[in-house]
Amino acid sequence: MKKLTAVLIIFIFTSGYSKDYHKTEEMINSILAEEAGTAGKKTEPETAAPDDKQDKINNPDKTADEESKNKNNAMSGKDEVLLKTGIQLYESGLLDHSILRFNDLIKNYPSSPFMNNARMWAGKIHLKKYQYDEAIKQFDEIKEQSGEYPASLYYKSEAYKSKGDIINAIEHYQKLSSSYPDHELADNAILSSGRLYLNSNKGYQALESAIKIINNYKERETVDDAYYLIAKIYEKDPILKDLEMSRKFYKTFIRKSEQSVKHFSDSPLIPAVKNDLNHLEKTYFKFEK
Repeated sequence: MKKLTAVLIIFIFTSGYSKDYHKTEEMINSILAEEAGTAGKKTEPETAAPDDKQDKINNPDKTADEESKNKNNAMSGKDEVLLKTGIQLYESGLLDHSILRFNDLIKNYPSSPFMNNARMWAGKIHLKKYQYDEAIKQFDEIKEQSGEYPASLYYKSEAYKSKGDIINAIEHYQKLSSSYPDHELADNAILSSGRLYLNSNKGYQALESAIKIINNYKERETVDDAYYLIAKIYEKDPILKDLEMSRKFYKTFIRKSEQSVKHFSDSPLIPAVKNDLNHLEKTYFKFEK
């Protein structure tokens, strides 16, 4: 893969980025070699115990503070009543009424064990209402000692991303993924960082993010997104652009889906991958025999 090596050398000297490009190239070769070795093999769909992470990522608004779930089930005071009522109102779509309950808890019960829970819900409501600065203020109040702190980093990053502050968004995504690599949102933070890097024409950093997911989180549902991200990097990045490599990863993705590989066979990205591959081949490989 002489072309890839040359491209990476150019990238390093033009951007001042000092990462070991040889290691990245070896990882890409390893991923492709592994896929070549499994090509043609059928994979039985895996059956696993119910995983509530999928629901949490697809429906983050349904995620309640895990700390509070471990509290006594019996209603212990007005603070807990406010929390429960606020959640019920939120799930009914009554956001304005819901946040009044959370704010009441935050203001009047500063020592409540449900304080961080209320701040998380309030922050998510502000996100939903496009009030990004208010959301960030709520997440900022959640301290590192709280079990909600890692999730607060993720949603704070989402707020920064939505308001266009890419630097702060990436910073907090990386803080989550590096400090809490086993957290259920760590791989999503890495993926989000990779996408932001790609959109900022920082293909090498985006490539590192995708490789990290494939190497460390291959059992999570973001692995299909990582393969798709690599294909887009080689298709779009001005420095790493390599259409043949892009096509290889699109084809690898499709092959995995056809072999019933977990997280690929039912991936919502399948239509996009097929469409992008078709466009690539018609546009750049149309004279190929």
